[in-house]
Amino acid sequence: MKTQIADYYLINFRFPLPQILSLISNNTEALALSQLGAEDGLRFLGPIRGVLPIGPNGVPAFNTLKPSVFEKNPAGMISYNYTLDLQGLHSNITCKYDTVSPIRFAAVTNNTLMVTYNATCADDGLADVLTNVLQLTTPNGNNTLTSWSCKSVQTPNGPDPTYYIYLRGRLNYMAAIGNITCALSPIQPAVFPVMYHSSPGIFSSQQPTANFTNTFPTLIERVLAAFTGTIRGSQSIESNLVAESVFTFGVKSFRLPPYQRDDQYLRLYEAMIQGMMEYQVCLAN
Repeated sequence: MKTQIADYYLINFRFPLPQILSLISNNTEALALSQLGAEDGLRFLGPIRGVLPIGPNGVPAFNTLKPSVFEKNPAGMISYNYTLDLQGLHSNITCKYDTVSPIRFAAVTNNTLMVTYNATCADDGLADVLTNVLQLTTPNGNNTLTSWSCKSVQTPNGPDPTYYIYLRGRLNYMAAIGNITCALSPIQPAVFPVMYHSSPGIFSSQQPTANFTNTFPTLIERVLAAFTGTIRGSQSIESNLVAESVFTFGVKSFRLPPYQRDDQYLRLYEAMIQGMMEYQVCLAN
């Protein structure tokens, strides 16, 4: 678990932004992804969808296209666009406010500054995603957010499992966030039209034109472990940085009431988790 937190903490925090920004009507803010290795960074407008762009303006190491006039950008060419069909991911996630949560808190012996939490997936007829993790610790503050993940039990020749992400707020966050349950379908590869616009220098993707049936359970479980680590790693004695980021984005971009439950906040959590998965697929490519 510690390795996963260290590997993904910064990634998870920054790269849900394209997915979250896509919730804003007429959004024009693009995000530069310099970590993907392209010169000056890949700039995406809207969801990444797990696509790693090739072509003259994509990641050079993955450019399998023959040389074209676009690479030299001759004088007189003011702007140009091109579209390529590229493989990415397709999945569905839905979050809801819940009346119960499998997450349970417990005091830490001789330490009032920390609290432990865990969840037993088997109590709900589910299987563990966080294997070999019995409990986690987090600062014992008035604004504490925790997360855990479970999955449905897969049977021989049965359907792929459904994954469940649980968020639970504590003390002040119990009123503001409460219990959130998110259901996540398996990740499946899909083909997306991806356009490059030279004038602003951005990539944008459209809805999939083809979907495939094979799934990637290992990738999902890595993302869910990373998400749990990010929620835990962003917790301080005062507040949780992920929760505060969601509230801030909701208030500033959607005029939502601060520190109150609203279904639009659920859409932000959905976009955050989806964005994390999409970026992890980019890295896996």
